[in-house]
Amino acid sequence: MPRLSGVNLLGVLLAAIVMFFVGYIFYGMLFSSQWMTARGYTADLAKDANPAWMAGGFLIELVLAFGLGWVLKLKGAKGLAACVSTALMLAVVVAFPILAYDFVYGFYHYLPGLMVDWGHILVSLGLAGAVLSFFD
Repeated sequence: MPRLSGVNLLGVLLAAIVMFFVGYIFYGMLFSSQWMTARGYTADLAKDANPAWMAGGFLIELVLAFGLGWVLKLKGAKGLAACVSTALMLAVVVAFPILAYDFVYGFYHYLPGLMVDWGHILVSLGLAGAVLSFFD
């Protein structure tokens, strides 16, 4: 399998796909109204959105999956439990505080929206860690 900095790129691709679909489930199916309220969006704005931005979203997932794979490699995490726990730790100590910036400094201090974002990151990174655990 091709590798970059020791990280299996097939694992990165599969982890990114899983993360992308978790985002679809969270923001497109389960919590779309809470997230739209948190951002101040309306249904009219949503229907006019350019779907090409989804490609940018997938690029973000690829970078996150690669970064997680790289951290797992540096840490020497092997096996499902070690990879998932490392991913969840990164979600709590890195991703959650970054997401909280928008909540604290933005115009919409809507806690349910922050919880949707945090839940998405927690589930996404946890599942990505699980996927990557199979690609040493």
